[in-house]
Amino acid sequence: MSYQIEVAQPARQEIAGLPGHIRSQARQLIGELGHNPFPGQAKELRDKPHIYRIWLAGRWRVVYSVDDELQIVRILRVRRKEDVNYEDI
Repeated sequence: MSYQIEVAQPARQEIAGLPGHIRSQARQLIGELGHNPFPGQAKELRDKPHIYRIWLAGRWRVVYSVDDELQIVRILRVRRKEDVNYEDI
C-alpha cells in the first residue's frame, strides 16, 4: 500500500534552505514515508493525534501528518530541533 506525499509550502521552503547533503537525506526520507508512514523511529506528538516527527541527520526534525483513510502523508515542517514549535502545527 502506497501513500501519496503532499508537502506544505512552509516545508517546501524549509527543505530548499537545507544544506545540500541534508536536503538529499530529507527527500529520501520523505519518499520512504510514502511506502511506510510509520517507521520505527517515528514518534506521534503528544496532544497532536495523527501528527508525527522523525529525526533527520540528528539535528533536524521532519514533522508530518498521516491520513490513513485518504492514504496521504502531509509533510508539515522540516526544522532544526531547537527551532521546532509544535504549537503552530
